[in-house]
Amino acid sequence: MLSQRLQVLQETLQKLLRRGAKTHVERLLGRSRPADIAVVMRFLDDRQRRQIFDLLPDDEARAETLTELDGHLVGEVVADRPIEELAPVVASMSADDQADVLSELDDGLRQQLIDALMPAEAEEIEELLEYDPETAGGIMSPDYFALPEHTTAREAIEALQATEDVEMAFYIYAVDEPGHLVGVVSLRALVTHPPNTPLSEMMESDVISATVDTDQEEVARLAARYNLLAVPVVDHGGTLAGIVTIDDVIDVIREEATEDILKMAGADETAYEGHSLWKNFRVRAPWLFATWLGGLAASVLIGAFESQLEATVALAAFIPIVLGMGGNVGAQTATIIVRGLATGRVSGGVGLTYMVRETGVGVLLGSLYGVLLAGYAVFRYADAPGGVGGLALTVGLSILASMTCSATVGAMTPLVFDRLHVDPAVATGPIVTTTVDVLGILVYFGTASLFIGNLG
Repeated sequence: MLSQRLQVLQETLQKLLRRGAKTHVERLLGRSRPADIAVVMRFLDDRQRRQIFDLLPDDEARAETLTELDGHLVGEVVADRPIEELAPVVASMSADDQADVLSELDDGLRQQLIDALMPAEAEEIEELLEYDPETAGGIMSPDYFALPEHTTAREAIEALQATEDVEMAFYIYAVDEPGHLVGVVSLRALVTHPPNTPLSEMMESDVISATVDTDQEEVARLAARYNLLAVPVVDHGGTLAGIVTIDDVIDVIREEATEDILKMAGADETAYEGHSLWKNFRVRAPWLFATWLGGLAASVLIGAFESQLEATVALAAFIPIVLGMGGNVGAQTATIIVRGLATGRVSGGVGLTYMVRETGVGVLLGSLYGVLLAGYAVFRYADAPGGVGGLALTVGLSILASMTCSATVGAMTPLVFDRLHVDPAVATGPIVTTTVDVLGILVYFGTASLFIGNLG
């Protein structure tokens, strides 16, 4: 949901565009932040987005807006534009932003834009594009500030002042003669030490770093765990290759959280993108097929007890609550475990501890709601033929068993997926729900067969 300020910006831009008041649009865009413009452009149609891009004040504003724009909209905005118009826009971006934007374009346009850049810039971009986009190498910036470890504090400050464009000036990285990362110095340490102190005497030599093929989620964990504003990235030889800055870390955290939530729903990032109805159907249908099969299996199981249900009609009234409570507990537990795996709080032997704990929680919750449901059954069906004791025991114990099994399944499934190196987020939606429904039916009618004579 847009904030009130952004909603006003969106409505104003749409009104001015409909009136053809281009001068007013240009004035409004000139006073607006590129990040705000990029957010508002999500809610405009294709023609309006292209008009907005054309009316931005200059190439720098266009570049900043493109870097903030959702990836699937970048291609739409720049489609069919001449290379001569786009090249200056791309040239005014930082190297990592160039790589991010170019990765969203088709191969032909991407190569034309790379060819239009200066040779040194083109080579740098091609190197970044070779890395997997979801690794440290894919999100790092090659623009960092590094100096030889023997550099003095005075020399480092002078070098910093002489540098026109520094991506992250809070850290100065110390390297040895071959370029290997050997330490890091904070800006605070640099200005508080005597001028003649070499970096080697004030640097932190135990550097928290990532390799170029480290998963971006792990890079985000490092930044969060150690409260870093930037994470240095080295190649496999230990040579400093770039840095991942805090703005990229925030993007990664948002992207990974969104990805996990969508996977838990049996969907993916295309849910927010401008893909066709058929494309979204094909993405989501396979996951829902598991739910369909589970529902079909549950209906077959219920059908097998049709005669017993006719004899004890009250049994049917409790099927939704037994399945619903079990499903909710399973989804809650799976969500907790998946999030724990994503943040690193649940791993290795700790996973078994969490599974035991969640099973215990399922027992306690099942006991509480089993007693409540049994009490309701006694109150509601007190005059039922044959007595109500068997029914009360059935629904009470069924809720207990169903919620306990659901908690165990909800915890165990993502842990198994993680051990098999499959993204555990896919376990929380259709798979857990389907399994829990089938188990709930089996538990319910199995319990009923023990305590209600008509099922015997």
